[in-house]
Amino acid sequence: MSAAEASVLHTREQGKRVHILANLGGLVAIAGMERVEPDLLLGALLEVADRLPKMKRARLENLRQRGAAALDERGTSKRAWSARQAALDLHNVHLTSDQIRGLLRRLGAPVPSERTVLPQALSDTLQEF
Repeated sequence: MSAAEASVLHTREQGKRVHILANLGGLVAIAGMERVEPDLLLGALLEVADRLPKMKRARLENLRQRGAAALDERGTSKRAWSARQAALDLHNVHLTSDQIRGLLRRLGAPVPSERTVLPQALSDTLQEF
C-alpha cells in the first residue's frame, strides 16, 4: 500500500469517527442542550452514565421510548441508529511502541525506527490482510 493510499485510508477512518461524533452532537442538540456549558453538560452525561446500569428495566424502556419519539419527530431515527452501528465497529486500542514493534515483526512487516510512524505502519500492514 502506498503512502497516499494509507493517507486516504486514515482519512476515511477519521471521517467515520467525525461523522459519529457529529451525530452524537446532534443528539445533544435534539435534547436542547447545545447551549449548556461544556463542564455542566459533561457532568450531566457522566451522572447519567453512572445511573444507567442501576436503572430498572421499566425506567430504561421509558427513556428509550422518549428518545425514540424525539428522533421520530425529527425524522432522524434511522440516521441515529446507523451512527450507533458505525460507532460499534470502531475500537480504541492502546498499545505501547514495543507492542506495536512486536506485532509488526510477527506479521513479517518492516519495523520503522521512528516511533511516531508505528501506528500507521501497523494500520498499513493490517490492511494487507
